[in-house]
Amino acid sequence: MRLRLLVLLSLSCAPALADDPPTIDYQPASCTVPDQAMSICAAITDDVQVAKATVYFRAEKQQYYSFVEMAFGGIDYCATLPAVRGNKTAAIEYYVQAVDNQYQPARTSTYRMLVQTNGVCEFPPIEKNAARAAAIRVFATHKKQGGKLDGAFDPRGVTFVPVAGN
Repeated sequence: MRLRLLVLLSLSCAPALADDPPTIDYQPASCTVPDQAMSICAAITDDVQVAKATVYFRAEKQQYYSFVEMAFGGIDYCATLPAVRGNKTAAIEYYVQAVDNQYQPARTSTYRMLVQTNGVCEFPPIEKNAARAAAIRVFATHKKQGGKLDGAFDPRGVTFVPVAGN
């Protein structure tokens, strides 16, 4: 019994190994405005190296998510999402996911961002960099999404990448 207790104590006090999943620190935006590309940024850290970070998003109540890759900007990882078309959806759903170079995944909760008119939404996550807003690469997650972006989002400046294969 005593040996078993010592083994359990030594296991619980063991130092963290370099195989923990990434940590994602993100403050969700509560709303956005139509016709403006969105910038989503998160502080993502890992005990080894973050290999990939993505934002999965969809119009509220749609079946399939699409995703955009995040890029490290010196402090945070950021991604630009396409603009929501006015009156096409009341909200979008999204989450941030990261994977380290040891294939350990982590993700945030799924968040709901309301689409509100200018002046009602106080702090929309608008993409201020025109070049990024004009060069958004969106990836499908399911072949049933076809070859174009969901109609709730503005396709201007967006390259849509469908799922390959049958």
